[in-house]
Amino acid sequence: MTERNNDDAVWRDLVSRLTEDETGPEPESAAPQELPAAERVRRIFEGQPHFTTSGPRDYAPPEEPTDEKYVPDDLPPLGSGEPLVVLAWLAAAGGPLVLLLLAILWPAAPLAVTLGIIVAFLAGVGYLLSRLPKGRDYFRGDGAEV
Repeated sequence: MTERNNDDAVWRDLVSRLTEDETGPEPESAAPQELPAAERVRRIFEGQPHFTTSGPRDYAPPEEPTDEKYVPDDLPPLGSGEPLVVLAWLAAAGGPLVLLLLAILWPAAPLAVTLGIIVAFLAGVGYLLSRLPKGRDYFRGDGAEV
């Protein structure tokens, strides 16, 4: 029991040194040992800025103004691009597909049909490659481009 009394004395001394202000030490009547343990713990954290009793369900997101909503521009209708580019894409993407279907469904197709599909494919790919930019323009901006 003497060890507990010694701990109590050390605790009172520590509390009195930490709570001293200009008026002097804290009176013995308000010692923390007289309070229940839960009350002592609550008082330790009472003045802290991060000590709150609210939880994550108490959060309410800020309301957005309803009069300034973003409305995207209407997309152009499909097929409104340049006709030569659309035709080149059809030849470049559809050529191999037509050759595959031709090999499955009509294996005895004349050579002229097969060569015509190959030429259309090569012409479409060539046209699309010719429309690519020839070089890079490093002085046009900061590099971000959409």
